[in-house]
This record gives sequence, C-alpha cells and structure tokens, in this order.
Amino acid sequence: MLVAAFLFDYLLLAFVFGIKKPSYSFCLLVVPASGLPPLVSRITCHQTAGGMEGLQPEVQIPKLRGSAIAIQAWWRGILARRRAKSRRQAADTIRRFIKGFINRHKERCPENEYFLDYVRYSFLTNLRKNLPKNVLDKNWPTPPAALTEASELLRKMCMQNMVWSYCKKTSPEWKHQMEQKMIASEIFKDKKDNYPQSVSKLFLNTRLTGENISPKVLQALGNEKMKYAVTVTKYDRKGYKARTRQLLLTANSAIIVEEGKLKQRIDYGALKGISVSSLSDGLFVLHVPSDDNKQKGDVILQSEHVIEILTKIAISADKINNINISQGR
Repeated sequence: MLVAAFLFDYLLLAFVFGIKKPSYSFCLLVVPASGLPPLVSRITCHQTAGGMEGLQPEVQIPKLRGSAIAIQAWWRGILARRRAKSRRQAADTIRRFIKGFINRHKERCPENEYFLDYVRYSFLTNLRKNLPKNVLDKNWPTPPAALTEASELLRKMCMQNMVWSYCKKTSPEWKHQMEQKMIASEIFKDKKDNYPQSVSKLFLNTRLTGENISPKVLQALGNEKMKYAVTVTKYDRKGYKARTRQLLLTANSAIIVEEGKLKQRIDYGALKGISVSSLSDGLFVLHVPSDDNKQKGDVILQSEHVIEILTKIAISADKINNINISQGR
C-alpha cells in the first residue's frame, strides 16, 4: 500500500567535498488502497556550520485521521462479513443435523443423509480406536441401529484376522498344547470339580524322564516309543491296598510298571472305557474285559494329574467319547 520515491540532490557530495551550504530535499509519495486520495509529504533539510550533525529537518505532513478511519472501516467490514458467513454456515450445519436426527429412521433421503453419514463416520472412528486386542477380548462397541448388520460383519472379519495372525505365530508345540486343552475342555468342562484348577496349568510332554525309568523297562519296550510317563498309585482289586506304580503310554498301549518290570500291558483296542467321578479326587478306572487271559481286569489308579493323564489316554487310544464321568455324592 505504501510506495516511496526518493529524489536526492548533491547533499552527499557536499558532505564529502566540504560545500558549506548545500541543501537536501526529497519527496515521499504514499499511495493507500484504491479509492483513497494519495498522501504527499515533503521534507527539507539544511546543513549548518556544524556539519552533518547539524541537519535540521523541516517536515510537512497532512492530517491522516480521515484516511485512517476509512481504512479501519474497510477492514472491519471485511472481518464482519467473514464472521457472518461463518455463522451462517454453522447455523445451516446445525439445522441439517437436527433435521437428519428427526428423520433418522426413514430411508436415506436429502433430509437425513448428512446425519446418517455423520453417524457412520463416528461409529467407524470409535471402532478404530477400540478394536479388540486379542482373540480372547470380546469387547465391541455398540453400533447404531442402521449399522447393526455392518458391525456384525466387521466383528467377524476382525476376529478371523486375529485368529489367522495368532495361528501364524503359533509354534507346533504350542498348537499341540492347545489341541490337548480343547479336548480336555470337551470332556471335563462343567462335569468334574477339579477341572477349573487344571486350565491354567500346561500339560507336560512327560512327567518322568529316562533317568526315572528302569533301563530294563526301556529295553523291554524295544522300538516302541514312549509318548508319556507318570507316577500313579494303583489299588489292588482285593483289599484296595495302595501301591506306587508307573504308567507309560505308547502309540499302541498303556503299560503299568512295577519296580523295573512290565506288570500289565493294556492294548488300546482292548480298552473298553474309562470311568472317573465328578468330584475333585484323582481316582480313575481303566476298564478291561476280564475274559481275556492276558488281562487281569479293571485297573484302579489315582494321580493328582488326573485331567492331564485321561486327556492323553483319550487322545492316544482314540477314546474321547468313552470316558464316563459318574456323579459323586
């Protein structure tokens, strides 16, 4: 808005060459915004005997009050028009929102499309910030009525994605552990009192290592690979005397070991079923036909790892549906 043009004479030369009475003058031209008259100011300076330090300016400036008021009015008018436009837009937005809320239950139409779009945007934004963190997290934001079906589809897709991601990161050992836990849940959940205490405990591959098993037993097994071994208490069929034994599971049979001897071998094909009570005790019975000369009848065993043992027997012998849980008193 301001343009200045300076017209110089020989003031500088006079100072350099010692001219005694040089004069200096320039014209300042001020051009304001369009529509206003230009402002002109003249400044005249004379050098005194004291040199340049003695310059005495003579300034003539016209009054600017009227021009300043005009500029202020012009700028305030612009600001006021901007504020008015912003308020009109805000009022229109609020009016559209209220009208859309009133017609929210109708089919999509010009009256409610703004509100419905806002509801969708708000739900998706909230959903993005509150997605489940893992497959066990069942929390899900409550959707509006218009997005119930879409919300259910998104929930299923999210769960599938988390399951796939979890499965890709799962090692074979952990996968086998989960399969055993799932079978244990199918057999004992809500049926045996001590099952809840076993959920948080991982099933071990074996409770006994080669050092705990007699070399004679390992030699007697030959090429038969031992899949699981655990110490159990066996009760005699007559007198129910308790005796410490070892229970070994192989691919084809369950073996009772007594002090380095294979006391009894129960082929999975000959195993009729398994019985256990619904109480928190560790007793279980392996049912074996008594008419077989190679078998001595049912085997009564007890262990604090009864859930783990029966799960592994059920998997190895394929007897998941042959475990009978009797109601205790």
